[in-house]
Amino acid sequence: MEFILSILTGAVILKYSFKYFFQDSQDFIDCVKYWLTPDIIAFLRGEWDRQYWSEMRLFFWLLLGSLSAYGAYRFLIS
Repeated sequence: MEFILSILTGAVILKYSFKYFFQDSQDFIDCVKYWLTPDIIAFLRGEWDRQYWSEMRLFFWLLLGSLSAYGAYRFLIS
């Protein structure tokens, strides 16, 4: 039960923090595309700085959700 509630907490945090990290769903899709593109390809295209920022936003958004789920789990089992 604690595991399900912690996953739900992480999902809710991700849902409500989405608008603070991304402008819209297309911006999110672009961030995922940059995340999957190798760095050397982005460098050769001249998009390295945009790729770096997109990867950072995606990483911190996922980190926020993961840490909130972990924190909820630790709180619920104690």
